[in-house]
Amino acid sequence: MLLAFIVTMALLLPTSAQPMESANAAGAPRATADVPPSRQRLLPRYDLKGEEELLTLTNQERQRVGAAPLGLDRTLTSAARAHALAMAERHQLSHQLPGEPALNQRLASNTLHLLRAGENVALDIEIDQAHEALMHSPHHRENLLRGDYNIVGFGIARLGDQIYVVEDFGESEPPVSPSQAEDAVAAAIKGQRPLKRLQSPTLRRAACSMASEDQINPRQVSGLGPMRYVLAYTNLRPESLPRDARRPLNDRKLRSFAVGSCYAHTPTYPNGAYFVAVAFY
Repeated sequence: MLLAFIVTMALLLPTSAQPMESANAAGAPRATADVPPSRQRLLPRYDLKGEEELLTLTNQERQRVGAAPLGLDRTLTSAARAHALAMAERHQLSHQLPGEPALNQRLASNTLHLLRAGENVALDIEIDQAHEALMHSPHHRENLLRGDYNIVGFGIARLGDQIYVVEDFGESEPPVSPSQAEDAVAAAIKGQRPLKRLQSPTLRRAACSMASEDQINPRQVSGLGPMRYVLAYTNLRPESLPRDARRPLNDRKLRSFAVGSCYAHTPTYPNGAYFVAVAFY
C-alpha cells in the first residue's frame, strides 16, 4: 500500500504585529536619547503610577472605538519593564537591543498561549505626551486599538526628566486539553469529508514525541500500522488544517482517520504550539 508523508511546518499567526516592524518608535528622530554626561550617572527607576495611567488612557481610547478593554498580564508587564529598563540604561530606543532576544522570545511563558503580539516604544518627558504621540502615529495607534488584542503589559523607566515607555500587546487564549484539540481537528476534517473517526492513543504519543524533539517527523506515525496518508503539522489553532490536507481529503478511497495532538512550548515555538498527527486509512 502506498504511504504518503505530508509534512507542514507551523502555520503560526504572526508573533509580532506588522506595526512593530513598520515603525520602530514614536517620535523617530528621538530614537537615541541625547543624554548629557552629567545625567549618565542617574539610575533609571520604574514608574508604576505611570503604568496605571497608560492603562487607563489606552482603555479609554479603545472604548471610544468600541474595542474591548485590555487586561493587564503579568508576563507582558514583566517583559515590558525589563525592556524599558534596558533602553534607559543604554539611552537607546529600539524593539531589539544588541544581545537582546526578539519580541516573541521576550514574551514567552509556560503559562501564556499567545496567538499574536505587538509592541510600542516611546521616549518622552510626560506620560500623556507619550500617549498622544503614539496615538498620532498610525502604526502605533493600530496596536493600541487593535480589536483582537485582549492583554497588555506596560513598562516605564524614568531617567531624570525622561521616560522610556514600552507597551506590549497580545492576543491570548488558554490552551485546550489534548482531547479537545483532537476533537477540533476531527471536526475540521469531517466538515470537509464525512470520514469515520478512529480512536488511537498511540497517535497522541507520536505527536508528543514530535513536540519533545521540536520537529515535525511523520515517521513517528508511519510505524504505527498500515495507513494511506500521514499528515503532520504545527499550529496555534489545531483546527486550522494546512493546505497539504487537501490531498488526502480529495482521495475518494479513504474511509477513516485518527488524530493525535500534543501542546508544548519549544525553542522553535516559545509561545506554545500544537503538534498534530493525523493518519488517514
